[in-house]
Amino acid sequence: MTNPLIISILRYLREQKSSCSLLDLVKLCEQDFLSLILTDVAPQIAIFQKNFFVMNALYQIQHDIQTEGFSLTIFPLEICLMPHCAGVKNSLTTRDNDLAHYYLDWSNLNNITVEEVESLFDSFWQKYQAVDKVGDALTTLGLNQGVDWSKIRQAYQKKVFINHPDKGGCADDFIKTREAYEILRFCYYKI
Repeated sequence: MTNPLIISILRYLREQKSSCSLLDLVKLCEQDFLSLILTDVAPQIAIFQKNFFVMNALYQIQHDIQTEGFSLTIFPLEICLMPHCAGVKNSLTTRDNDLAHYYLDWSNLNNITVEEVESLFDSFWQKYQAVDKVGDALTTLGLNQGVDWSKIRQAYQKKVFINHPDKGGCADDFIKTREAYEILRFCYYKI
């Protein structure tokens, strides 16, 4: 199925001189949503469907323009259409492919419950709040940005051993170390 939002979103992206956000595109398409989304659906479902229509259009555009010398980056706060740089291969990440697969499957538009949407919202906000705390969590474990998961686990195990109350450590430091580990685990495995 061809998404009716593709033309207006592609025009908007072409005219932009910088990146835009998902919210910008949802606002752009508000009038179109009146004919695409039923009025008797729960508000959570309507929000999900608006997001779905925009993301579906973006992934259709992304797929179609790859062979035309352009790339489209798709992040909630940064959506940007740009020409391929000479000599740079445009490769989609696993995240991109997984999201594209989800949003290009039209059956996902209507096969969702209010409970599932609320779970998605909760998951988003948990990730959003955790991402804000990554820097502090790395500092707590004595690590720098860009560290791999094995180094995080090693640093955590070392700190836990030192801070564990049963080993004479401070309970507050132990809890802070555990919280840092959970934030990093959540971000590394969920984002």
